[in-house]
Amino acid sequence: MATTTKTAAKTAAAEAATETVEIAETMSFAAADWADKAKEQFETMMSSFTGNFDDLRSHGEGLAEEVQARVKANHDRAAKTNARLVEAAKEEMTNAVQFASDLGKAKTFADALTVQQTYWTKFFETRMEHAKEITETTVEAARETMTPVEMPFANMKAYEKFFPFSVKA
Repeated sequence: MATTTKTAAKTAAAEAATETVEIAETMSFAAADWADKAKEQFETMMSSFTGNFDDLRSHGEGLAEEVQARVKANHDRAAKTNARLVEAAKEEMTNAVQFASDLGKAKTFADALTVQQTYWTKFFETRMEHAKEITETTVEAARETMTPVEMPFANMKAYEKFFPFSVKA
């Protein structure tokens, strides 16, 4: 019976050792598998980030070009508006000098009132036309300037490949 107990103990020890070896092999396989998956996920993340960086850079360049074009358009529009305002000021000065000359040539009080009425009527009508032109130019500039710009971050899918979970819709 002692031999049987020793044999049983040796068998149990051998089985335990075998089981330990199997567990160790399974764990080493799981660790190797885990390391491979981690490496694969890291490489996926890096390629995703690199691709997204390239997309972001191209979007940024496009955005910079669009902003630069808008600034140039606004600069050109402002230069034209300023030139028109200088021209209008010259016209008003010419009309004011002509008004003073016509007023000095008036022979009667009624003629002087007619000259003044004509000058001031023309003056206010011209001012209203200039205000209308400036308003239209300003509205057009605001409309063009305020159109939405496509943001480079709006369509970025940085984490879809890195985190392959289902996307909620």
